[in-house]
Amino acid sequence: MNVDHLKVFVNLAETLNFSLTAKTLNLSQSAVSQAIKSIENELGFTLFKRTKRKVTLTNSGRLFYQRTVTILSNLEKAVVDSREVYQRERSTLTVGTTGTSFESHALPRLIKQYRAAYPDVKLYLEYFDHNQLKQHLQNQECDVIFTTHDDLYDTPAVQFTKLLDGYFCALVPTENPLCRLKRAPINTFDGQNLILLNEGWCPPEQLKFQRYLQATISDATITFVDNVAVANTMVEAGLGICFMPNFISCTNQQSFEIVPVDYPVELAYGVGTMDKLINQAAASFVAWLKKQHLTDK
Repeated sequence: MNVDHLKVFVNLAETLNFSLTAKTLNLSQSAVSQAIKSIENELGFTLFKRTKRKVTLTNSGRLFYQRTVTILSNLEKAVVDSREVYQRERSTLTVGTTGTSFESHALPRLIKQYRAAYPDVKLYLEYFDHNQLKQHLQNQECDVIFTTHDDLYDTPAVQFTKLLDGYFCALVPTENPLCRLKRAPINTFDGQNLILLNEGWCPPEQLKFQRYLQATISDATITFVDNVAVANTMVEAGLGICFMPNFISCTNQQSFEIVPVDYPVELAYGVGTMDKLINQAAASFVAWLKKQHLTDK
C-alpha cells in the first residue's frame, strides 16, 4: 500500500475536509480523492461517508485510522533510528558528550581545528547523560567520550586520558556579594539559594560533594535540576548558586563569577576510550587533544 496515500488518508481523517487536506499537503482535491479511492480499492471497503455538508469516517475507517497512525509513527521512528545508525557507521569517529557549557563552548572550536588538521575524518557527535555515554562506549557505539576521571572508577575496561586538572567551585551571580570572594569556605553559603544536580546527573565526586554540602550548610534553600545546562541557566538568571568542577563551566560568562570553594579533592577532566582501542581515528583524536590548550577558552 502506498505510504503517501496513507499519509493523505490520516490527514483527511483528522481534518474531515478535502480542500483543507489538499491545501495542507500541497495537492489538488482530485489527487486527494484519488489517493483515498486507491486505498479503498485495496481494502475493499469505504473509509469515509461524504455528503454535501460534511465528511465523516465510517466505523471501518475509524479503526483503520487508529491503526494507520501507529504504523506511520513506527515507520517514521524506524527511518530516524536507521538513519542515525547509518550516520554513525559512516562516521570514522563518534564522540560522546554530556553537553556541559564548557563542552558547548570549547568543542565547536576544537572540532573545527581538528577537521582542519584531519579533513578526511568523518565525525559524529552524541549527547547523553554520563551513565548513558559510558554504556555507549562499552557497547562500542561511540569511540571517545568526554568525562571526569572519577566517573570511570567503576569501568575498569575504559582508559582515561587527562586533559585538565580541576577543583570544585561555586558559580555565583554577579548581584550576589559572595561573587567578590577569592575563595569560599563551605559555611559561607549558609542561608543561600543553592542549585544542585539530581543524582542521575552526578559523577561520584560531584555526588559526594553535594551530600557534604547538604550536611554542612544550614538554612539553605535547595533546588535540584536535571543537567548542567539548566543549572548554568538558573545561575545566569540570578536564581541561586550552583557548584561544579571549574572545568565544567565556561569562564567567559558575564552574569556570574567562579569562586573556588574549600573542599580538598583533586579532580581531572579528559576523555575515555576502551582499553583495546581499535579505531585509529580515535587514537589520533586523543593524541591531538593532549596537545591542545583547553584552558584557553
